[in-house]
Amino acid sequence: MPSVGRRAAIAGIAPHLIALAIYTLLGVLLTWPLALNLTNGVIGAVGGVDAYQNAWNLWWVARALTSLHNPFFSPLLFYPDGVDLFWQPLGFSQGVLALPVTLTLGPVAAVNWIVLTSFTIGGYATFLFVRRVTGNAAAALIAGATFICSPYHMEKVIDGNLEVASIHWLPFYAYALFLLLDSPSWRRALATGALLLWVSLGSWYYGLFAAIFTGCAANIWAYGVIRTSASDQRLRRGFQQVAWGITPLIIWTLALTPALYALLTAGADETLWDMRQVQRERAADLIDIFLPSPVHPWWGPAIRAWRNQIYPNAVIWNVALGWLALSLGLLGAFAARRVSWRWSLLALACLIFALGPELKIAGWHTGLPLPYALIQDMPVIRSGQRPNHMAVMVSLSLSVLAAYGFVVVQQRFAPRASTVRVWGMALALIALVAGIDGYAGPHALVERRIHPFYTKLTAPDGALIPLPMYLYVNRSENLIAQMGHGRPIIGGYVARPPAYSFTQYTPGVREIRYGEVERQDVVSPGWPESARRALAAYRFRYITMDLQSGADVYFAHVRSLLAEMGVTTPVFADETLEVYAVPDTWEVTPVVFLGDGWKPLERQLDRMASASATGRDEQHDSERNGGGLHRWGGADNAIWLVNPYDAPIYVELALTLESYETARPVELWHGKRRLARWEVQRPVRTYHVGVTIPPGQVILRLRAPTTYDSYSRRDLSIVALNVRIADYVLEP
Repeated sequence: MPSVGRRAAIAGIAPHLIALAIYTLLGVLLTWPLALNLTNGVIGAVGGVDAYQNAWNLWWVARALTSLHNPFFSPLLFYPDGVDLFWQPLGFSQGVLALPVTLTLGPVAAVNWIVLTSFTIGGYATFLFVRRVTGNAAAALIAGATFICSPYHMEKVIDGNLEVASIHWLPFYAYALFLLLDSPSWRRALATGALLLWVSLGSWYYGLFAAIFTGCAANIWAYGVIRTSASDQRLRRGFQQVAWGITPLIIWTLALTPALYALLTAGADETLWDMRQVQRERAADLIDIFLPSPVHPWWGPAIRAWRNQIYPNAVIWNVALGWLALSLGLLGAFAARRVSWRWSLLALACLIFALGPELKIAGWHTGLPLPYALIQDMPVIRSGQRPNHMAVMVSLSLSVLAAYGFVVVQQRFAPRASTVRVWGMALALIALVAGIDGYAGPHALVERRIHPFYTKLTAPDGALIPLPMYLYVNRSENLIAQMGHGRPIIGGYVARPPAYSFTQYTPGVREIRYGEVERQDVVSPGWPESARRALAAYRFRYITMDLQSGADVYFAHVRSLLAEMGVTTPVFADETLEVYAVPDTWEVTPVVFLGDGWKPLERQLDRMASASATGRDEQHDSERNGGGLHRWGGADNAIWLVNPYDAPIYVELALTLESYETARPVELWHGKRRLARWEVQRPVRTYHVGVTIPPGQVILRLRAPTTYDSYSRRDLSIVALNVRIADYVLEP
């Protein structure tokens, strides 16, 4: 027979094994048949757009970490600029958790691993946390089930939005915060602050809402201390409790200071966007909290149909907490209020914040302002689109109340029940929670395959132009392909796309994007040589066409443009993919082209006479640009220069300009350094300037005072008739 010590050890570990087994089983059942198709497909609404974007996120984190690159910046998207991913929903914490799976089974399996572990880890962490709060393992088991089976969580799983489906870390953070509030120490404060940062790196929404949760909890616990303290100590002890409670926020802020400073100096609204206009619509409606599960296959369609009558075409509105969870939670809140009142207040505070800046009830905008209105103008917070995601913190607080509710049921109906019977009661309730609150029926899986052509490409030696480009469109096809070829691409799908003028101005890329061309311009050389030089300078290697995209008319225009450039035959073609190679025989040379600030191309034939009066060189330029082609400039006009070499070059730039109406000063700037200043006259003249540029691209700014032209209703400064590189030399 086992010794007493061994039996005690088994008894001590058994609840943990049971909890892990139950939450894993719930994950398998509630996501069925995902467990049978780990490497084949994903659960994801709208064709798996977000789910496969998250597959790319996990793939990129694994690639960056294993190659010792910064995971928060990717040079593979929005080529050649790259994109800062720090404030995007990258899901870094999930990427670390899934790293072994990503490296061995691939990013699709990694997405599914994260979904399944959101049940196992999220449930088990809640179990540990609530067992510490209540001292009842069976009750804590139910708490974990109510948290992971909430309709809110199931909706995020169905949407394929991994950032908010990943509820793993929130119970760990709540556990650490509870320990800090219960028995403050600097060690616990540091650990809690580190966990808050970890939550944030997994989801900025959850990091923000965990921070609000922290502030609410610190004040509620301080109120509890004040209630139980002697009258002469209440103020001091209350202040101490609040101070300890907000130390994780201070540590979190200090850790993020460099990123926050960079964000604020760069312009937070430009980087993250100002979303205050949509927060009112995407806040929770009070009635939504108490709805039965809108994703349940039996009554869910009726709930959604009713809800659609109130808010037609509303998106991401499901914040239901689950009827079983609410029933147990309300029982715990009232019947066990002496010990649960803090959690009741915390759940209520989180609920009020989830309702956003204004109270809505069943579609009625009451006009009653709520506390969220006090913080929505703060930097970063105003960039959040969905205050209703705060429902996850309501669900977490509710799980504690549900545990107290189970304790009340046990004490009233089975006060002397054996441990086995109590656990049996808990398992029966968990089955009801899963069946009523969590069940969403069998899930359809979305399978998206990487074309074999991409996986057979040689090691990346240049960039790729995938067509359609899907700029500023929520489509993840190009990300899926990139997980096969690993090359930089034009554009990319991120939650908040950066400013990206490259495709608007770059020769070759510009024409391919729009499927049309201006065959004459003021920049020399013109089409198609300008396109060949730019594509070669930026080291583009392939142009691919996704023939399943339905863009046949657009592709026909692109093929015609490629033929004008001298690319007529694809190197690969089947029924789904067509690939053209950029010839490696094209001359690699510095490139110049115009950017923002310049007006559209115009033609004025009598400008040749003006040019001829100033000399032979200007006459030659005027003839070369088509006899009067010109672009007007405003106050600040961009000139792009591209150095395709690995060493700096010295470039002599020739600008044929004329002033509008009268002579005016014109300055050429590179960053904060002025390169040249001319007094540009009305008769056309060519101005020369030399500049050293490093490898890559630089943007010069041509600046001049403007005059308002009443005829065209524009502010004009100069007119450009020709822009060209007159000469260049490699720097030693």
